[in-house]
Amino acid sequence: MNKEALTAMTIEAGKRILGREIVIKSNADFTPPGKRVARQVRHTMSGRRTVPHIRWYVAGKTYRSLPLTKENVKKTVDWQGLSQPSISTQLTLL
Repeated sequence: MNKEALTAMTIEAGKRILGREIVIKSNADFTPPGKRVARQVRHTMSGRRTVPHIRWYVAGKTYRSLPLTKENVKKTVDWQGLSQPSISTQLTLL
């Protein structure tokens, strides 16, 4: 069974159970508040220290590494400031 057929079957099962289709936005953020951390790090390559980077962590695991620039610092502050939006903005009932 291919992925598309399985997805269609899952949607139909959800419609039968709930009577409605639930769509979760692909860009919805389910990170619990307080689980985002950013640190300034220096990657080491062949024993040499390189330029500083900003490393993002989610629940203790590395999520992304960005060069240390003003724009990326602003992105980091915005990223950390975002908390989990209410469920009503993430789910759409059709």
